[in-house]
Amino acid sequence: MENKQLSFEEKLKKVNEIASLLENNELNLEESLIKFEEANKLIKELEETIIEAKEKIENNKLGEK
Repeated sequence: MENKQLSFEEKLKKVNEIASLLENNELNLEESLIKFEEANKLIKELEETIIEAKEKIENNKLGEK
């Protein structure tokens, strides 16, 4: 499943799951790097969603004035 199809909450949950795997040293180095890159991509997508939401809120506030 592509990450864009996941909801915000699902992406956040996946990042937390990956963080747990990395913290518990459950993966070898290669697997850890792959998971780290996956989490990094998800975090960027989450940040984009937050920025878009913030812009919508700010635009709505400007429209009310």
